Amino acid sequence: NVGERTNGTGAKAFARMSLNEQYDEALSGARQQVENGAQVIDINMDEAMLDSAAAMTRFLNLIASEPDISRVPIMIDSSKWSVIEAGLKCVQGKAIVNS
Repeated sequence: NVGERTNGTGAKAFARMSLNEQYDEALSGARQQVENGAQVIDINMDEAMLDSAAAMTRFLNLIASEPDISRVPIMIDSSKWSVIEAGLKCVQGKAIVNS
């Protein structure tokens, strides 16, 4: 069960939150996915109007500070190597890469 509501290319609400830097709301969505049984959280920040690498770094660092979210593996999802690389530097433990 993969939580995909933190994927900006598939979830318009998450894309809007990322663009508006509403990270508290985005974290709430990630937490809700874990509470509803997600075993992996898919995070994608590929958005033309966004510094995707910086947004990925910021969001993953916020997730790392939330024990109830960070207990599940993270799937770093991007079509850009620089974003994947930035994400991998932030993840504690193992991660899944999806491009």
